Amino acid sequence: MTIKEIAARTGVSADTLRYYERMGLIPAVPRRAGGVRVYDEGFVEWVEFIQTLKAAGMSLEAIGDYIKLARLGEETCQQRKNLLAQAREALLQKIEALQTMARRADYELMSYDTVLRPRTDSLVSGFATA
Repeated sequence: MTIKEIAARTGVSADTLRYYERMGLIPAVPRRAGGVRVYDEGFVEWVEFIQTLKAAGMSLEAIGDYIKLARLGEETCQQRKNLLAQAREALLQKIEALQTMARRADYELMSYDTVLRPRTDSLVSGFATA
């Protein structure tokens, strides 16, 4: 299948597919005469695999590391699991930061008329009008 066909099938853009190949996230894609890439079902599986790891919070760099480790064999299983655990921890930290921001937004909404609005009005009144 062509790059356009695999892009439509996987929901990943042609540019992203080329990037995955350059990064070594997918194997080198065979080409026809003239350099046109020819994808098979195996590449669909690779892209779906990458999407699975991205959905679990892994960065493309970490996915690259994961794939390199996997290619080294079974003895890297714990290291690969550690990469996934690190991605999970980063997600939990982001969730905590978002919860803190949501609590701040709750406070600003609750005290809007007595705190934020007067402060806003005071600051804006000092702006020169154009």
